[in-house]
Amino acid sequence: MAAKAETGEAPGGTTRRKNTAGAVMSQRVSSTLTTAAATGLTAGRKGKQLSGRVHETLFEAAAAKSGLRGTELIDYALAKVALEDDFADRLIALKGSIPKDVDLGA
Repeated sequence: MAAKAETGEAPGGTTRRKNTAGAVMSQRVSSTLTTAAATGLTAGRKGKQLSGRVHETLFEAAAAKSGLRGTELIDYALAKVALEDDFADRLIALKGSIPKDVDLGA
């Protein structure tokens, strides 16, 4: 699974999470997989079998950064693609779609 975050002692003796790269990546992995589940992308059984060769350097870099291996890494990578934010593309597509005579309150 993903790398665990380190903890440190905050003022007053309470424990807090250090904002390490591993903790941030762990949160991203968790958030991505949780969102994939919430949107139904991971519902049902795992019935699709994949077989193929990948670039070893690419795989090792992704595994090292995510803290995942094997099917967990594949699930995460597929979820990232499926959930990719397309806001910028949609915003750019709107260019010129508002008539010039519309009062935008300026």
